[in-house]
Amino acid sequence: MILKKLMRVLQEDAGSSQKGARLVEMVEKRFARMRNKFSVIGGIRLPLVLWVVVLMCLGSSLRIFASSQVSPVIDEKGRHMPVLQGGWFLWDPYQFVEMRSGGKVLTGFDVELTRAIARAAGFEIKHSYRPWGRHIAEIRSGEADIASGATWSAERAEFGHFSRPYRQEIDVLYLPRGEAARYAFGDVPGMLRTFRETGFRLGIISGFTTADAAINAYISDPANAERIVVEDNHYENFRDLIIGRTDGILADRLGAATCAWRGGWRELVEEHPLRIATDVHFLFSKKTVQIETVHRFDEAIAALEANGETRRVIHAYLAPIVLAQTIDKSWFKILDIIGTIAFALSGVLIAVRERYSLFGALLLATLPAVGGGIVRDLLVGRETLTVLASPIYLGLVGATVLAGFLVIHSVHLARRRGWLPDRMEARIAAFTQHRLVGGLYEVSDAVGIAVFTVSGVAVAVSSKTTPIWLWGPLLATLTAAGGGILRDVVRQSGNIASLRGEFYAEVPMIWGLLLSLCLVWQTPRLDPNEFILAVIITMVGAFTTRMTAVLLRLRSPQFPVAAVGTCQPSHTSSLVP
Repeated sequence: MILKKLMRVLQEDAGSSQKGARLVEMVEKRFARMRNKFSVIGGIRLPLVLWVVVLMCLGSSLRIFASSQVSPVIDEKGRHMPVLQGGWFLWDPYQFVEMRSGGKVLTGFDVELTRAIARAAGFEIKHSYRPWGRHIAEIRSGEADIASGATWSAERAEFGHFSRPYRQEIDVLYLPRGEAARYAFGDVPGMLRTFRETGFRLGIISGFTTADAAINAYISDPANAERIVVEDNHYENFRDLIIGRTDGILADRLGAATCAWRGGWRELVEEHPLRIATDVHFLFSKKTVQIETVHRFDEAIAALEANGETRRVIHAYLAPIVLAQTIDKSWFKILDIIGTIAFALSGVLIAVRERYSLFGALLLATLPAVGGGIVRDLLVGRETLTVLASPIYLGLVGATVLAGFLVIHSVHLARRRGWLPDRMEARIAAFTQHRLVGGLYEVSDAVGIAVFTVSGVAVAVSSKTTPIWLWGPLLATLTAAGGGILRDVVRQSGNIASLRGEFYAEVPMIWGLLLSLCLVWQTPRLDPNEFILAVIITMVGAFTTRMTAVLLRLRSPQFPVAAVGTCQPSHTSSLVP
């Protein structure tokens, strides 16, 4: 009975594996001979126990064997997809784990583009965590089949096949802030000469290679081993730089900048002006991958570049990172605060003029300040609303309303009690009606429009909405002008200025469109300096356009009044006889 149960376990574990089926058949024959033998000998039980132990071991082996096999992957067309063993390590924004509502997800530009190229070539990639140095070693030994993000070198070409380039990266030297002026070299030979003369301690990622053979030779030279500090990722390298364990980091520009941004080290480090451009390839193990597979990947890379898929992945996974780093600056945050206060102040002024309660004033101030952003975030399905991610926005709104309430009530009380001299009261009245006060509000409001325009486009990019030239200006307009429209709707005001002639909502729409088109044009290069320039031009342009509209009293194009009488809708349906 025990042996029969064990045979059923073996059959279940073998599954569809041909090797497992042959093993079960062999065990059945052996068990049949053993059963016949015991029928002759009879009462001896010790050999039977031993066979039970053997069969139990075979069952465990089959389970291990089955679990070690890579399950075949079937694509949406029903094709069998061969699986290549790949790897990843912490290399943000190229390879990283992201927390989403469903749990942890491996993503990043290289991960997503590798998956797209592999599927186009007819393969599936299984990503396992492998530090970069170990990954390259396993490509050499044949334990891994493919590595993305690889730079060509003569040493690697001995044990691996290289695909055609699928992207390009710029390697830079990161130094403690203020140190770049000390190193005046402008080329690689000058940099290496400076390293040798000063005993420069260089931090790199394990397995790091550049397109420059001289740098590779310097790193691999045993004489420099004590001055080369090797870590598994950029975060560890930056920690070494901050605590003084290294004097500089040689790394790809975008990856290092992203790490410094996420780690909060941007104000502590800076880039050296030297730039080293290099092509990036897929690296295949010669021990496990045939050259025909490499050719299929080359064809897939070319096809995705031709149909725009590569550009789409770049825009979806790299552009949001670069744009977020661009606007995550102190000057932008200050302007954001000024704009938020100006939008909140508009609600306070309306509440005073129309005699709203304190809660009503708070509502009228909140809607223009954060209402457009809330609707925008709900529209694109952001998991965490911006207003909930930081208390600063609601705090600014509350402080603005409370300050306005106290100041206005204090002046009103002083007037009622006669505490203000006539001359002082006249000055206060003149000040509140002075053009300077109105001008200050208009300037602050224009600053808010400029900042919220950029914020709206940034959300469109980070949310991967497409096409960006459509959603960028729409979300910019919703962010900058949507809150004011909501405020007037709550007031039940039929005179919504931004919809009835005032040149207001058109400003974020125009400049949001221009910024979006610039990002589309700039996507393949992703130069952070060009992103900064684009953001600054957009903000200056939006601010100038709004102030020009205020000073010249420009109005939006409107339908002519004469057309109203000819376009009135009928109160009766034409379908009614």
